[in-house]
Amino acid sequence: MVQMGVSRRTARGFSVQRLIALLAIALALGVISFLLWKTLRNPLETGLHIIRLEQLDTAAKADAELNQQIARGRLSLDSGPQELELSRDRFTVAQEAVSSGQASLAGLAQPIDTALTHYNTVAQSKLSLLNDYSAKLARLAQHFTVLRVAGISLLSAPSVNASEELRKNVMSILREATAYGIQSSPTNGGYIDELGQEIVAAEEGLANDAERGAVRHLLSTVDSLRSAADQLQVLTEEFDAVPSGPALYDLRTAYEKHFYNLQSTARSYRQTLAVYAVALLLAFGVIAVRLRSSFSTLDSLNSELQNANVNLEQIVDKRTQALSKALDDLKMQQGQLIQSEKMASLGQMVAGVAHEINTPLGYASSNVEIVRETMQAMDGEVDAESILEFDTLLADTEYGLKQIAELVMSLKDFSRVDRSQSQLFDLNEGIETALKICNSQLKDGVKVTRMFADLPEISCAPSQLNQVFLNLITNAAQAMDGKGQICIRTSVVDDNVEVAISDSGSGMDEETRAHIFEPFFTTKPVGKGTGLGLSIVFRIIEDHGGTIRVESELGKGTEFFVRLPIVGASKSADVISEQDVVVLGDA
Repeated sequence: MVQMGVSRRTARGFSVQRLIALLAIALALGVISFLLWKTLRNPLETGLHIIRLEQLDTAAKADAELNQQIARGRLSLDSGPQELELSRDRFTVAQEAVSSGQASLAGLAQPIDTALTHYNTVAQSKLSLLNDYSAKLARLAQHFTVLRVAGISLLSAPSVNASEELRKNVMSILREATAYGIQSSPTNGGYIDELGQEIVAAEEGLANDAERGAVRHLLSTVDSLRSAADQLQVLTEEFDAVPSGPALYDLRTAYEKHFYNLQSTARSYRQTLAVYAVALLLAFGVIAVRLRSSFSTLDSLNSELQNANVNLEQIVDKRTQALSKALDDLKMQQGQLIQSEKMASLGQMVAGVAHEINTPLGYASSNVEIVRETMQAMDGEVDAESILEFDTLLADTEYGLKQIAELVMSLKDFSRVDRSQSQLFDLNEGIETALKICNSQLKDGVKVTRMFADLPEISCAPSQLNQVFLNLITNAAQAMDGKGQICIRTSVVDDNVEVAISDSGSGMDEETRAHIFEPFFTTKPVGKGTGLGLSIVFRIIEDHGGTIRVESELGKGTEFFVRLPIVGASKSADVISEQDVVVLGDA
């Protein structure tokens, strides 16, 4: 036995070691999986990095192109703002690609988000200026068109053609105004003012008012063109002040620093993975050596266990034989105990039944004696009044004999042996049978209320269920000490029939309710109960595939709920003993 105990402890030790080894392997695999994931996700970051750099380059090119188109806007008035609009569209698309999409820079890190927010703000400011710039550029182009028409109209006038100096000044102011509109300069503006004064001075020599009006229109158009050119120059300077290029550079710098940190972290994980893999290989080598030695130890243990197993089988055979004998003795003692309980309970029941039989039997015998004496006294002469009295006495006698017959039939139904039989049975009839048998215990102070529903017949062992109802009704009567009310309700609940038996007795506390179905548990004084009644009730209900539960509260009575399947019991309807057990009032 000592050797077998040592072998068991050794086997348990190996089981613990095996469990620890499995946990260590799982942990090692989890760590290496984490390191591999951290390492292998680097190519994905590299691919996104290339796309992001391309997007930043595209944004820088779009910004430079937009600046170039703004600078060249006054040089391409004839071609219109098409190139400027295309540059603005490319700038907007590049900005949105950087700020949103799968490869956007948003949400990567706090410095990148700050730089990206600044860049978006600057870009939106630039686009807002661009709208104003486009409108003023269109207005400048319109002034150029008006200037051209006004100049051609004035040069076509006869008086202008007649004056060589005036014609020369008109052509000079047209040329200088065009140059001012393309690129403003203070020198150019001063020269335009001098030409304007000379043209105004020569206006008095013109032949008619129409030619003088054409001169004034030309000079007014020149002033409007110069004003539009000056406004456009101011916007161009505001464009140059918008730091879109530096903002984009800061964004690129923040992102490249973030990517460098990611690369450094990935390199650290790769180095850690390499060191961890080497350490893991060394650990597996040590484990392999230990396992090899453990296998040799297990071989020796197996031989010891085989020897111990032979001895154990012999011990188990002896113990099995002893336990079988003890089980047979226990069954015999259990049968004797239940038989003695049955005999004691039958004595109590027979005393009550004898009282129930004696009452109708007494007045039936008395009626027969009265008839016999009356017949003798009348000496064979029977009048109509005597015949009527005899009929009444004989009717009472017949009623008493019927009561005796019903009680005897109830006892017969209750005591019949049907342990292994399954019959269709009406629970309402079984409850009535139990009430008739225990009628002697339901004294005048106990009121029984029946609330029976129309129940389907169920497949069961009738005498066993009669025993259940008799036990519960007797317990209820004893709990009320001869005064109170018993209510018996039957109903159909889903696929089951339910019987509820309640009383207005003293009730039970929670601790008592927890033990009432245990064998030999009783709250009655010694000699008044054995504690087997409700445990047998529980076994009968359980064998029929049903359930029983109790609700009780001190001072408020008790109610038992028995629920049985309509189809029938899923098990055999046998009780725990081969005797027909009847146990009364053992709660």
